[in-house]
Amino acid sequence: MGKTLYVLSSGELKRKENTIIIEGSEGRKFIPVETTDEMLIFGEVDLNKRFLEFCTANKVMLHFFNHYGYYQGTFYPREHMNSGAVILAQAKHCLDDYRRLLLAKKFVTGAIENMKKALQYYSRRGNIELDSIIEKLTAFSNYAKEQIGISELMGIEGNAR
Repeated sequence: MGKTLYVLSSGELKRKENTIIIEGSEGRKFIPVETTDEMLIFGEVDLNKRFLEFCTANKVMLHFFNHYGYYQGTFYPREHMNSGAVILAQAKHCLDDYRRLLLAKKFVTGAIENMKKALQYYSRRGNIELDSIIEKLTAFSNYAKEQIGISELMGIEGNAR
């Protein structure tokens, strides 16, 4: 499993032999393609078809975000979305109520755990008392695991937020 590369500055994405080159105002940066799985691009970058072909050959996904950090789209190498296999698998899970609820619980409990981690970080750093909120999030996470319906689970997520 390779790394995720964050491109925050503007410049040009190029390929030279088996290396990704990011060329900008700070100079050139060389990234070996063998260690890169995906690139999250937040800056204004120029790239060409040759670079996209190189990403396809090496199975490197490119995710694009706008000036405000909102997701805009993804370039998937041909093999990642072969015959819509991912979309079909997602649809199968959506149609199966048990699998759908199982995945939804994992998403909701994961989001709540991320909120807890962020609050624990700020609790350790500052003079803010956040223990009661962290305890409530723990309770919401436990409630989410016990739910038997999507609507109830959505309610738990809303209350946690």
